[in-house]
Amino acid sequence: MKKLILGLATVALAAGMSFAGDISVGGRAAVNLSTFWGDDFDDAPWSFGFNAGVDGKIGINDMISVVPEVGVDMRRVSEDDEYTWTTWAIDIPVLARFAVAPQFFLEVGPSFDFILSSTMEFDNEAVSLTGEKEIDFGDGDAINTFEFGIVAGAGYSVMPNLDINIRFAMGITSIVDSKMNVAGLELGWDDVENMQIQLGATFWFL
Repeated sequence: MKKLILGLATVALAAGMSFAGDISVGGRAAVNLSTFWGDDFDDAPWSFGFNAGVDGKIGINDMISVVPEVGVDMRRVSEDDEYTWTTWAIDIPVLARFAVAPQFFLEVGPSFDFILSSTMEFDNEAVSLTGEKEIDFGDGDAINTFEFGIVAGAGYSVMPNLDINIRFAMGITSIVDSKMNVAGLELGWDDVENMQIQLGATFWFL
């Protein structure tokens, strides 16, 4: 399934570029506020992380562009004096950008994300169900490596080669496996999705 999705995305990107008259490449950096939502993780706190990567912009016409991106995303959810859950992922959003006013744009589209690692550190070992100071959710295949989500946002072109934007990103699929097993313990989670608010900037260098 992953290979099929990546193949379709590659074909769509190549087709878009073949019909596009204006192509730009840039670097993007963002600060994010991350949390979780879902039946198995209520009232999770919001915590700071970051995102950085490379953007493309394919002009379809004067009003519409396609903006594919590849970025490294550090998601952090921290409860004071209890735990810090840190997840690293490769994010690949493919956004449609609409120029709704001079220098102002809206953007929306799907995101295809691949989770690289996910660990939870405890401030007090007594909090951990396993008695350990740190749990690596990669052990025992507790984390789903693929995540599908939706991204929506708005931005402003400060100058021709610099955009700033704010985005809301929400995972649709759970990041944890329904048979989540950590250190021999069945945690029973199967509904934990990522949620983010991002404030970022893109510098178009090509």
